[in-house]
Amino acid sequence: MEIFYYTLGILSVLIVIGVFGMVKVWTKLSNFEFNFDDLEDYVSDTADDLSDELDKLNDKFNDRIDQVERDLGHESEELGKLIDSRADKVENKLGLKIQKLEGALGRIIAEKNL
Repeated sequence: MEIFYYTLGILSVLIVIGVFGMVKVWTKLSNFEFNFDDLEDYVSDTADDLSDELDKLNDKFNDRIDQVERDLGHESEELGKLIDSRADKVENKLGLKIQKLEGALGRIIAEKNL
């Protein structure tokens, strides 16, 4: 009989330890599920924030490209005007030189023919 009581005592202790261990595991598992839900929310919020920041960056990038295109167009127009004015000056000076040369050639030819 003593062996029966001894075995019953050991089984009782093992059952109490098993129940205590199961409660502890169950508590940790529920905390893990709670933490997993929090982690999903955090990842979702972070992805939304990242998407918003990327949209802002894209808008700034497009604005900067538009500004550079406008500046480049303005500089191109200014350069075209400068080249046109320089070409007109060169054309006028060449025209005057050619007229002087024609006049000098005309005098030389007139002097030789006389």
